[in-house]
Amino acid sequence: MNQVFRFSMLSLALVAAAACGRKAAGPAEAHGPEAAPGEEHRHLPLKDVRGLRFLVVPEPKAEGAWYPAEAIGDESAQAILSSPVKGIVAAIQVPPGQRVAAGAGLFTLQSPELARLKADWLSARARRDRAESERAREQRLYDAQAGSRRELEAAGSEAATARADEEAARLALEARGLSPESAGAVMLVKAPQAGAVTAYKIQPGQGVEAGQELGSFQAAAAAIVRLELPLPAPENWRTGAVTEARKGDGQRWKARLEGMPMTLTADTRRLSYRLRLQGGPLPIPGTPLEVHVPLARTVVLPQSALQQVEGTWGVFVKVGEEAEFRPVRRGAELGTDVMVLDGVKPGETVVGEGAYLLKSLQIKRKSGGEDHDH
Repeated sequence: MNQVFRFSMLSLALVAAAACGRKAAGPAEAHGPEAAPGEEHRHLPLKDVRGLRFLVVPEPKAEGAWYPAEAIGDESAQAILSSPVKGIVAAIQVPPGQRVAAGAGLFTLQSPELARLKADWLSARARRDRAESERAREQRLYDAQAGSRRELEAAGSEAATARADEEAARLALEARGLSPESAGAVMLVKAPQAGAVTAYKIQPGQGVEAGQELGSFQAAAAAIVRLELPLPAPENWRTGAVTEARKGDGQRWKARLEGMPMTLTADTRRLSYRLRLQGGPLPIPGTPLEVHVPLARTVVLPQSALQQVEGTWGVFVKVGEEAEFRPVRRGAELGTDVMVLDGVKPGETVVGEGAYLLKSLQIKRKSGGEDHDH
């Protein structure tokens, strides 16, 4: 009898313990297997948040965007203005940036050296004329048997020397871009081609040396486009690719990519690209342009859908009646849209407008500002 009583008491104790275990486990089971520590912050209820608009993630598509660029002249269209002689800057006729025709006067130099070179040429020419006359006289005397061969040969040698001296004086002026006949003490420096002076390094009254750089000149036609892009670089853009460039008035050109940037620019920390325009008429240097840059085939969402939480970009994905913050890899901006390179799939529903409200709610929950029982 005592053994039966002890067995009954033991059975009752085991049943009571099992009942208590089920009661204690009740709250934990309410969250299910997903309720790991911190999980309650990821799932946000949607029913109490007003102002949300949802959108279905579209299928990926090949995208492109227009980026600002600038027309510049290539190396063959650029020139350095230098002083051919020593002198003083008398006047500047054309200011920087003003377009001029080929051969137009840019500035004048007063040069004693130039006057000396002109005098040397005049003297050499006069000596040549005298030597030629003397040789002709000796030739007549020799033909009349009134002069000697020795005197005729000496006169011929003198005339040859005089001609060489005159030629040297002529070349000294022509090497400075002047014809001996038009050279004087004042020299007009002319535009090498149609274009504009980009900058002067002189001012009136300044003394300059022969060969000194006085400024820079740019041809009127710009065949090169300079383009700077933010990181990341377009994945499928390679040297030789042809795209389009356009001007504000609607004029368009084909543009060929000439090379890939190897480093970032020092000032803007961007990738600098160089494209050559094809077809004409070409723009003038400094003209603002836009270049169409092909981008990756990817999902595109409105920028309002992406939020940055604790330094990570992401979107709020709708899961039943809740939203979950999911990190994404952000790509290039396309106006009010942005490329999403990874993190979401076509067909998923995300918060398109009002995502910042969920961001605020998530921050409050993580800081303990709200009760977050489900």
